[in-house]
Amino acid sequence: MLYSTNLVLLVGHSDFGDFSPRRVTIWSTNDNNVICSSWPFTHKISLAKLNKKRLLVLERNVLHFYSTDDMKMLHSIEVGSLTPNKITLSPNERNNFLCFSSSQDEGIVKIYDLLFFSLKTSFQAHKSEISHLTINTKGDMLVTSSSKGTILRIFSLPKGEKLFTFKRGISSAKIFSINFSQDNSHIISTSDKGTLHVFDLKKEKEE
Repeated sequence: MLYSTNLVLLVGHSDFGDFSPRRVTIWSTNDNNVICSSWPFTHKISLAKLNKKRLLVLERNVLHFYSTDDMKMLHSIEVGSLTPNKITLSPNERNNFLCFSSSQDEGIVKIYDLLFFSLKTSFQAHKSEISHLTINTKGDMLVTSSSKGTILRIFSLPKGEKLFTFKRGISSAKIFSINFSQDNSHIISTSDKGTLHVFDLKKEKEE
């Protein structure tokens, strides 16, 4: 869903009317009908994300960029093997960035400008493979975790400068989710250890 609006981005599990695993459809829950739908892709869609300016569709190892205004394809790049937790899209229109890390990148995060379709920078966030990436609501900070799940790091956008490092624990864990609070003062992390960790960014600055 696009924030708290009535628009939902849908990819079908099987071919049925406007819905297909090779087609992206924007559905209005208010009118209960299709707003627009993409042309069928050659291969099944493995990932789709949406903000007010851009629609992103991952087909195999290629990421396609669309304008949300008219569903016109604007650009495509090859990104390698990606899973939904290794790619994050900024909700902010001014800081409209995409951050991703493929399985081949081994801890490297790439920051991509969605307005001008250019790679802003790439940097080593962790020594091991990235497990999760999340951008805050302002689009000026990125939180990352590695596959070990012991360390969480926060970087500035778009420069990729390290701002904070938090220790979740000393034993490895599978991270389920990482999110910023609405006011960007905290990050919250959950894992298979059955615990929820809350980290205070303001307290860290004061110390």
